[in-house]
Amino acid sequence: MAKTYNIICPVIFGSGAIKEIPEKVKELQGKKAFLVYDQGVKAAGISDKITALLKENNIEYAAYEDITADPKDTIIDDAAKAGKDAGVDIVIGIGGGSSLDAAKAIAVMLKNPGNIGDYYAGIGKEFTEKAPVVLVPTASGTGSESTPIAVITDTKNTVKQTILNPGDIAIVDPDLTLTVPDFVTANTGFDALAHAIEGYTVNENFQNPLSDVLSLKAISLIWKNLEKAYLDGKNLEARTNLSLGSNFAGISFAGSCVHFGHCAAHELGAQYHIAHGALCALAIPEVIEFSAEVLPERITSMAHAMGVTLPDTDALGRGKALAEEVRKYMKRVGIKALKDYEITREQAVACAKGAVENNWFVVSTPKPVDIAVMEELIGKMYDNYQ
Repeated sequence: MAKTYNIICPVIFGSGAIKEIPEKVKELQGKKAFLVYDQGVKAAGISDKITALLKENNIEYAAYEDITADPKDTIIDDAAKAGKDAGVDIVIGIGGGSSLDAAKAIAVMLKNPGNIGDYYAGIGKEFTEKAPVVLVPTASGTGSESTPIAVITDTKNTVKQTILNPGDIAIVDPDLTLTVPDFVTANTGFDALAHAIEGYTVNENFQNPLSDVLSLKAISLIWKNLEKAYLDGKNLEARTNLSLGSNFAGISFAGSCVHFGHCAAHELGAQYHIAHGALCALAIPEVIEFSAEVLPERITSMAHAMGVTLPDTDALGRGKALAEEVRKYMKRVGIKALKDYEITREQAVACAKGAVENNWFVVSTPKPVDIAVMEELIGKMYDNYQ
């Protein structure tokens, strides 16, 4: 079977990389930039650093500072109106996945009429124009800087929808992650690990060799550095490796896909507003066990990347052993159980229908997943990590 692979968005990576922002804005013919971020980025002083660089290079800018987690369609529309009123022509997204996703969606609305809900992938209109986008992650998790996907909360239907709009350039500067709190480091780090593991355990129709290589390297970098960064947020070496692992994982799943773990996380997150990375973490052990019998060689390869020695047993036994190692790691970095969010098992399992019906990429699972199977898998997410 022939495979197609590419890197969707060019990346500038390394300590001090944000100094490249003004040059890239000019290369993209930006005259007035629209900075998009949340209050956390502002409080950390990161937005001030970037606006200072823009001022030094005589680049005008306006800012939208009120992006929230799981950005709502209403926020996208409000921000886009503010950007149009300010006369901006390029977007700079700064922050975690929510801010980067918002930036990609806002860039669409700066050049198109209507509301963002008019352009949801698969159900809305196509767009042919968009403003250029510079993406600057400040956490190591979503990999949004390297994917075409922007996840937006559809407030009318209480589901997560997708806008497909890749960035034009990603600036990945590990220095910006040094102030990330430990619990955010854990949640975002496991989001990145989920991208790598799910991207590596898709079915054959979605696999490609570039994604495979990047997934295994991402798994190794994240597994060996997440706990170090969690325990010492100022450890620049760990932060750098974690940033690289997150970016590789983003490139990986942009070329392959994610599967049922993200389906479950999207629906549970839409209904109960739990951090996306925390939900992805809870799914990882179940993804591994679910994949073990049909992708045994890949379970062995992931264990090798982590430096985990598996028992000499059958494929399912080896999958269970690796899943348990992941659960132990989750405990060490404070990942919460589903019941800690004060939802019942029944409430969690009830999300299975939406998880299957609202996420097209359920088709990429290594084995078929219908609503009944998803109910079982979400039940295991609830039961197997306490």
